[in-house]
Amino acid sequence: MFTKEALNVIEKAISDQGILASSEKKDNYARVWSRDSMMTGIAGILIKNQIIVDALKKSIQTLVDHQANNGQIPSNVFGNKASYGTLVGRTDATIWWVIGACEYILYTKDKDLKENLKYKIDKALSCLKTWEFNQRGLLYSPLGGNWADEYVTSGYVLYDNVLRYWAFKNAAEVYEDNELKSLAETTKSMIENNFRKNNSEVTKYHQTAYKKANEKPYLWASLNANGYDERFDLAGNALAIFLGFNLDLDGFSTFLEQINKEFNHWMIPVFYPIIFPEDDDWNLLENNYSYDFKNKPYQFHNGGSWPIYLGWLCLGLKKRGHTKIPLKILNQYEELLSERGSSFREYYSTDHLIPSGTDQLCFSASGYLMMKIDQL
Repeated sequence: MFTKEALNVIEKAISDQGILASSEKKDNYARVWSRDSMMTGIAGILIKNQIIVDALKKSIQTLVDHQANNGQIPSNVFGNKASYGTLVGRTDATIWWVIGACEYILYTKDKDLKENLKYKIDKALSCLKTWEFNQRGLLYSPLGGNWADEYVTSGYVLYDNVLRYWAFKNAAEVYEDNELKSLAETTKSMIENNFRKNNSEVTKYHQTAYKKANEKPYLWASLNANGYDERFDLAGNALAIFLGFNLDLDGFSTFLEQINKEFNHWMIPVFYPIIFPEDDDWNLLENNYSYDFKNKPYQFHNGGSWPIYLGWLCLGLKKRGHTKIPLKILNQYEELLSERGSSFREYYSTDHLIPSGTDQLCFSASGYLMMKIDQL
């Protein structure tokens, strides 16, 4: 229904340097962002759109041209200026670049790029290794260190570690590297043993915190020295489902149905439950922003609904044979696009379903294409 509009949003955001987060010149969105351009490029691969795939290659090259000496990939590039994060660095930027570069190579069979990027990918993976800090296998992210840069999760974050598994898996496949394959398998097992209750006898990363954590129908959001953040992280769980992690999908689907009943719609919040001013974690939100405070209850990262991660959720559930909820999410999103404008805004508030944030966002257009992928 809105496929042409979604493709138009993405194509307007393609520049000589690659895929911009948005064609709108607001804040710093008209830049080549690692996570935005890689996810949009992967969406292009999934729908076999050559224009987007070609722009993905430009994005890969633009970002790696500014790779730091330690192997870190910029969060974004504008002209000849690279940003690695303002208040803190962005751990997921480097991981998404590895994932996207490998996805491009696997799809196009580009042997020259494969050879040219080998050292760069190794260097990026080496950088990620140093961010374990304790050499125990899980990546450590600072507060504000990934896409949810104004939110409260930090430490051993589910989302970042699931992405790192994907990076290992892809690089192992591209370069036929058994050591990387083993690292991928170890990382996946470590996540499954530490971010949900299970019967495994494997030693836990934080034994004391693990014993105190409550069983949930999803993977916990993060682990820190002071214990678990048991919140629901839609992005981390959606990607874990897409990548085949062991999760009770019947129990997970029941949880999503409960969310639907609570909010009375299918625009699932990206983090749940919502943080309110009277909650302890409100203190972590209040000052963590760059331009203006966006994380009011039901907004932005604090319970806003992001079509990009709903897209990954739909992809993952359908891949695993669960088709009912993805169809409900798609129908809900198309209804909102019809009623409240099809300009692909950044997110929706989950109290009143108001489209908010930046307009013409490739993130949201890509999320829609992912939802529609079996209908294109």
